[in-house]
Amino acid sequence: MPARDAEDSLRDILDAVRDIQAFTREMAEERFLALPNEDRRTYRAIKNAVAEIGEAVKGLPSEICARHPAVDWRGLAGLRDILSHRYFVVDLPRLWPVLRDELPVLRQAVESELALGTKTS
Repeated sequence: MPARDAEDSLRDILDAVRDIQAFTREMAEERFLALPNEDRRTYRAIKNAVAEIGEAVKGLPSEICARHPAVDWRGLAGLRDILSHRYFVVDLPRLWPVLRDELPVLRQAVESELALGTKTS
C-alpha cells in the first residue's frame, strides 16, 4: 500500500467531521446522551469517526498543527486512544462539547489546509 501523505490525512479528517456533523445535525445533547440505548448504529458510527479523526491527526506533520493553534490536536489524538482502548467507558457528557464546539474549528483548519494545497508528508 502506498504511503499516505498529509493531504490524505486531512481528507480523512474532513470526511469524518462531515459524517459526525451530519449524524448530529439538529441533535440535542439529551438525544446524543441517549444514543447508546436508543440508536446504537449512530452511536457506533460517531465513535468510529472520532477514532478516525484521532488516528489521522497523529499522521499530520507538526507544521500543519502549528499553523492552527486553536485546534486541540493533542487532545483529538488522545481521544482516539481513549475510544480505542476504553471503548466500554465512553464519557458522553464530555464528548458532546468536543463534537459541538471543537469539530467546527477543526473543520475550518482542515479546509484551510486543503485549500492551500498542503502536500507535506
